[in-house]
This record gives sequence, C-alpha cells and structure tokens, in this order.
Amino acid sequence: IEALAAALKSGHLAGAAVDVYPSEPLANGPGFESALRNCPNTLLTPHIGGSTEEAQRMIGIEVANSISKYINSGGSVNAVNFAECDLRAIPETDLTTIRIVNVHQNVPGVLKQINNILADYNVNKQISDSKGDVAYFMADVTVNDHSEINAIYEQVTAMNENIITRVLF
Repeated sequence: IEALAAALKSGHLAGAAVDVYPSEPLANGPGFESALRNCPNTLLTPHIGGSTEEAQRMIGIEVANSISKYINSGGSVNAVNFAECDLRAIPETDLTTIRIVNVHQNVPGVLKQINNILADYNVNKQISDSKGDVAYFMADVTVNDHSEINAIYEQVTAMNENIITRVLF
C-alpha cells in the first residue's frame, strides 16, 4: 500500500482503484486509515458493495429467500459452493407429481442408476448439475400412490453414491 501511495504521489502512476485492503475497515465513517487516502486520482471503495447497512439488509433477505426456496422446492440457484439447479414449481392442484431431490457423489454412472429407478414412471422434467465432487439432481415424477413414493425414495437412498435425498410434494 505504501509503495502504491508513493507511486501515485510522485506521478509515476496515473491513478488507482482499490477495494481490498490489508486491514479492512470495520464500518463507515472515521477510523479508516490508509496511506492511499488523499492520493491523487485514487478511488477507494469497500471490499464488497455489501458493506453498507442497506446492502446487508438486502443480502439477508436474499439469503432467507434462497434458503426458503431450497427447503420448499429444492431450487439452489445462486448457491456459492453447491451445484445450481431449479425447476418450475409443481402446481398446487397437481396431487400426483412429486419432486425427487438428490445430492450424490459426482462420479460416472449415478444418473444412469437414477434414471433406471425412474424408468417405469412418467418423468415430467429433470435437471442435474455438479460442482467439484458433489452433484445435484432434481426430477418431477408422476406417481399413483404413496407406496411408489417410498419405493423410489428407498431405491435412490440405497445407491452407494447417495449423500442425501428428499422427496417434495
């Protein structure tokens, strides 16, 4: 930081924009000290736009909505360290469709196993994504009775690669 400030003050460097500091400011207002303050042609901004109170509130709302969506419908769009999947909602009037939500090890052959389990059912839609060693699968399946739900669930959870499986309806 000191070398950057010296280069700016001497004119060796025409300008700079900085948003990461060795010691991040704890809050807005007084207390933020840096050799870059008052340097010519220098823009100093918070490390993230989420540093303001308004941004923190909006981030909190967004996180709560994302968690709610994951719990209620399995959607994981905008996840940071997890595969991103989403399917349109199952209409409330549709009493025969269930959603299979499966997290599994990202290895070859798992989708084949899942699709073999679902082969005797009408799969309305499905999606899969992976991030590193973990993959995420969602499918909407038409079933005729609760015994079919249990059969699908037990077969999917019995896979060696299964991490967690949920059935939403």
